[in-house]
Amino acid sequence: MAVPPARLNTALARSSAALASRSVALALSLVAATATPVAWPGAAATAQVVRGRLMESGEGGAIASAMMTLRDRDGRDLDQALSRTASGLFELQAPGPGEYRVQAERIGYATTHSEYFRLAVGDTLVIRMTAPVEPVVLAGIEAEAGRRCRVRPSEGLAVARVWNEARKALATAAWTQRRGVYQYDMLSVRRDLDDRARKVLVEHRARAVLDAPFAARPTDSLAAHGFARITAEEALFWAPDADVFLSDPFLDTHCFKVKGGEPGQVGLAFEPVPDRKAPEIAGTMWLDAATAALRRLEFDYENLNVPRSLRAARPGGRVSFRALPDGTWIVDSWNIRMFRAGAEEHPRTGDLVAVLDGVSEQGGDVLRVLGPDSVVFEADPGVRVAGIVRDSVGAPLPGARVFWEGTGTEAYSGADGRFEIAHLRPGRYSFGFAHPYMDSYSHYPLDRLEVEIERDRAKPAEIEFAAPSVATILEDICGRSKPPRVPVVFGSRMYWADGLLMGRVTDPDGDPVVDATVRVRAPSYDERRWNRGADVGAEFNARDQAIRTTKTNDDGFYSACWVAVGALLEVAVYPPGADPDDGPPPPPAALRTITLDRESPHQTLDFSAVADPVATMDPPPARAGRVLRASEPRHLGS
Repeated sequence: MAVPPARLNTALARSSAALASRSVALALSLVAATATPVAWPGAAATAQVVRGRLMESGEGGAIASAMMTLRDRDGRDLDQALSRTASGLFELQAPGPGEYRVQAERIGYATTHSEYFRLAVGDTLVIRMTAPVEPVVLAGIEAEAGRRCRVRPSEGLAVARVWNEARKALATAAWTQRRGVYQYDMLSVRRDLDDRARKVLVEHRARAVLDAPFAARPTDSLAAHGFARITAEEALFWAPDADVFLSDPFLDTHCFKVKGGEPGQVGLAFEPVPDRKAPEIAGTMWLDAATAALRRLEFDYENLNVPRSLRAARPGGRVSFRALPDGTWIVDSWNIRMFRAGAEEHPRTGDLVAVLDGVSEQGGDVLRVLGPDSVVFEADPGVRVAGIVRDSVGAPLPGARVFWEGTGTEAYSGADGRFEIAHLRPGRYSFGFAHPYMDSYSHYPLDRLEVEIERDRAKPAEIEFAAPSVATILEDICGRSKPPRVPVVFGSRMYWADGLLMGRVTDPDGDPVVDATVRVRAPSYDERRWNRGADVGAEFNARDQAIRTTKTNDDGFYSACWVAVGALLEVAVYPPGADPDDGPPPPPAALRTITLDRESPHQTLDFSAVADPVATMDPPPARAGRVLRASEPRHLGS
């Protein structure tokens, strides 16, 4: 899977990640066999078929999920099949007459071979293989610190023993993918983090059913050109699949050694040979010391011709492996980490230089493996965040939307106020919440809770939100001021001035417009009429409620408290420095009309793409207003 290209001075680096499989022999281990040719009813007349059962030696039962491989005298693998669950039965087909033998392998046990046997045209051979229980012991193997790294390690060495077990899992994953029996319910994740790879800035998630979790780049291309391509225009990264690790080009250009790790694990470290100059990978395959099962692969990119500032992102990846109940193996999770580059002027030379703008990741998790007739595997929820939303008096609040900033992922609280968000990845997330009763106060600064997500956390991280009351929101926005106790009269109608209008003003680039003047005016208010003899107190009361003037703050937010409900209101935005009350009003940068109704006296009205009309018009009209795009008001019952 590839990440779209990105220019070094702007956006996302691109990656292509894969752990798909083609046709490599997998292994599972066993021991010796006897072969006796017999007629098999129903066999095709021209097919050469080998059928049999794999059993433990002595009084042991059938051995399931072992990889059975038909091999010729030259050691070529011709056909493969897993011994069946419970019965240990298997069937292999030869491409033609000749001499063959069957190899049986299972992870954590020694490999077994039958004697060579001859197949004629149309023969069906039935064999019974027995395998003694001879576990492969990885526990106690010491790390090879300071020892040389070996290309194609020889049999008998500890590193060869570890590689052989890793090879079995890789080959089984390749064989599983080649069969094409499964479909994968995948959760794909792309996200941007800060330059420390801690705080999640943006995260996009998508779920789809795919034929394969990964798409691999051809092995020959990786061998010739390496695992990355870095140019002034883009940065592309590729990950290895099972075929790559098992291929001759990879084994000839990489060396291996045993590496220590956490208790209960054995690491098989690999790195490119010293004279390898192409962009490469180096890392570790981690195996379970007790069972010899391959658990995960971790790798970094090397030989990248980029500045040290970009290498600080530690480009690399991680892949997790899983055995399914029927003995097949899959990659159930993968992730690639890339640098996101920017550019800035060098303080001394003035030249543009690449700098680390952040870290980008792309990955996928297998949520379910779908067989022809049933779900073969279903993943657990993984790392989770759970919690509860309460209302202003502490009671559970159902229907609240809990989300994390910069992503499209969200969850809703149930009748008990509880929520849960699953399948998270490590990092620091900023969570927020919203509720329909607060929609009219969309710019009210609700609490944001930052949560550190750890990779292997067993229990969900718990968070709790407390929703403010409407009275608290109004007091925070409007201070201690209260709406007037008497109505005001505009024209021939009477209105209660207890409405609230708030919103955000942004420029064409989406940045906040700071210190802009927002004037909310009731056009039905006629100052000339009041000036001709209205009661002085009533005049000031009416004018105060008819014209509200406020300023935007550093975030571009404004609020006009206690405006007339039911009256037509004209909302004008003036650029910073323009004062509509100082002489003839200048042309507004944006203009809208709105009416607050009694069912929703508190509303939000945002203005976007607001520009200074005087700066953008040549010559500016003497008294011309410029109406630019503004969002539709959001209504809410109080």
